Amino acid sequence: MRRRARRARAGGPVRTTGLLASGAALAVLTACGGTALGDDTYVLHYTTYSNPTSDQSRTAQRWAEEVEELTDGGVTVRLHYSESLVGADESAQATLDGRADVAQVGSIYAASDLSMFTVIELPFETDNPEVQMTAIERLYEENEVYREDFDRQGVRLLFPLPLGSAAIGLQDEVTGLDDLRGRSIRAGGLTSDVMLAAGANPIGMTANDIYESMSRGVVDGYTSLALANLPTFGLSRTTPYLLDPGIGAYSSSIVVINEELFQSMPEEYREALTEASAQGISNGLEEMDALGEIACQEMVENGTEFLSLPEEEVAVWKEEAGVAERWVARYEERGYDARSVLDDYRRIIAEETPVSDYADPLVACTEGERE
Repeated sequence: MRRRARRARAGGPVRTTGLLASGAALAVLTACGGTALGDDTYVLHYTTYSNPTSDQSRTAQRWAEEVEELTDGGVTVRLHYSESLVGADESAQATLDGRADVAQVGSIYAASDLSMFTVIELPFETDNPEVQMTAIERLYEENEVYREDFDRQGVRLLFPLPLGSAAIGLQDEVTGLDDLRGRSIRAGGLTSDVMLAAGANPIGMTANDIYESMSRGVVDGYTSLALANLPTFGLSRTTPYLLDPGIGAYSSSIVVINEELFQSMPEEYREALTEASAQGISNGLEEMDALGEIACQEMVENGTEFLSLPEEEVAVWKEEAGVAERWVARYEERGYDARSVLDDYRRIIAEETPVSDYADPLVACTEGERE
């Protein structure tokens, strides 16, 4: 049973639903008094696998601050970083069973809970993270099959978080796709399928292990990371070659809230959460751009060579990989109308691409160095 005690009258205790990281009893806080919007106060526990300085966490911090400001302190958000509350693969489930109220859910961890959300991991669909995130939001409103997963899990989409376009960091130079053949490349999610299609050997490992694995020769390179991620893991100063493989936006995260909790809150608070969430995409892109610029500067200073594959090779790679069709077949076997989700995803991308002039940090950095 979900723990429902989240709020208290002015002057009384506010009991939160999220368990402490140690698994102890529910936290008990003291309310400072009523708010301008009413006498109910809420403390929402937000769980994330990101560290406090990542662009995803910085975006969440801005959201939390805006929520508190819009509610005059009636709603505060406590962020629990680096899986200190629950594991990354438990995030969606944790919002349902009461271990957390709000969660960052990565698509790489969502295959069982939010299967249709993983459509946004399909490679070669778009190299524009703004378009990808807009598609995440529009699918939630426009495609019933996509939305049903969220409703079934009892969570509401608040806003998406960008990860950017997939880069491949390498110890040695590549001149074409054939040069990836036989190399051990750290990869995850559907990007692993793409690496297999190129003849590479995808290796599963956490991002925290890449630096040591590269230095010891355990792997020849890494992917399933974007440019803005590299400073966090010490890779922007230690990667001799960085390849833009043309995979494009390869993954994303979303911030979700327990639907029952959301509906139980006063209307003013629901509106505040929605208003703050409307800034999620723009805030996320700003934070990703900031860290992407830092990464680009560090790599230039350390002599990283920026590479890219010819468009014709990328087109052949996409055709041979066939990841999208396998994704549809896999989920149609499980009873999903996955074709409708893919068709709508592509339709939205086609509609949104002409109205967005956003350039991914990887593209901007690579092209800037070639000018």
